[in-house]
Amino acid sequence: MTEHAETPAPPKGFTALTLLCSVDESMGPWFLRENDDGSRTVGFRVEDRHLNVNGVCHGGVTATFADILARVFNETYSGAAGTAPVVGKMATITLDIDYLGPGQPGAWIEATPEVVKRTGKMLFTQALICDGETPVARCKAIYRLFHKKGGTD
Repeated sequence: MTEHAETPAPPKGFTALTLLCSVDESMGPWFLRENDDGSRTVGFRVEDRHLNVNGVCHGGVTATFADILARVFNETYSGAAGTAPVVGKMATITLDIDYLGPGQPGAWIEATPEVVKRTGKMLFTQALICDGETPVARCKAIYRLFHKKGGTD
């Protein structure tokens, strides 16, 4: 990944989100902020490499970002070393996205996902993805939770 010196740093309070998947890492960097109310906000800066032919954030980048949002519910990604994960692994069952507006070059895009419902093996989430106060997309997703190593249960 090529670093761009002109890319502004994330807003105050955000730290790099460490991911295990090389696909996610290649589209990042992604950042995480722990909020006072216990929620977590995830964000990224729209760089030139994220742009489509129309010069705005590619829908595939937004979709990848939307899929990453559920990972903030797993303590493995919280930055707290040595903490046990809430779930072993997760697999996306459905991911629905409504594109509401373009992510402009250089924009800081963020979302604070919410758990709608959690069962023993399913996690239902939703989020509004925004550039400041401007909605870029909304998403809802269902994830399969695995409690055994390797996601085999």
